[in-house]
Amino acid sequence: MRQVLRRYSLSGAEKFSLKDAVGLNVDAEFIFTLVKVFEDESAFCPEAFDEFSLSVIMDYIRRTHQYYVTQKLPEIEQSITILLKDYSGDHSLLSILHHFYNDYTDHLVRHIGEEENILLPYIDYLLVSEKVGISLPGYFNRTKNYSLRDFIEHHHDTELDLREVRRSILYYNPPATNQTPYRILLSQLEAFEKDLAVHALVEDKVLIPRAMKIEDDLNRLLMEKARSN
Repeated sequence: MRQVLRRYSLSGAEKFSLKDAVGLNVDAEFIFTLVKVFEDESAFCPEAFDEFSLSVIMDYIRRTHQYYVTQKLPEIEQSITILLKDYSGDHSLLSILHHFYNDYTDHLVRHIGEEENILLPYIDYLLVSEKVGISLPGYFNRTKNYSLRDFIEHHHDTELDLREVRRSILYYNPPATNQTPYRILLSQLEAFEKDLAVHALVEDKVLIPRAMKIEDDLNRLLMEKARSN
């Protein structure tokens, strides 16, 4: 549970209850549902999230992005820095670690940036349009160059790349003096890989399908309005 609570700036995971969420603008039932997925990913069921609004889901997505950029990636970077001190400059593991630190991290940050700057604001717009209605010109201009199907077509789950990095590192034994940092790094990568997998499940199986239903309904309304004019 601690891994989930960190993105909500909550502590004392073993004592967390519904009362802890009061005044924090946090849906405790959503956290409990999410924790179940972290404990057993195979038990994930999209319908378990039906009772929660898209606003709650999107808040989780945004908090997770911030958690990755401000906490998880810096922690892994620190472990890599410590580990590199005990390897010679020509060791094969160095290129793998540099690949992760440079290429993978840059890719993930760009991925997050695209969702924060394009996907999530677009869904925000759909939610507002569903609530207050649409105008033909405004809705057409906002949606003519982007749709959720565009997102799906170009979407790539980043935990698959991280899995390859972690498996590559497993081929190299650490120096005898640096067993602990090596194990810490592998543990961090494995936990991050699992976190990314849960994040992808919530995004791909909950957020996007529900947002697409709203988008489809609005598109039908747009066509009906266009035919009636």
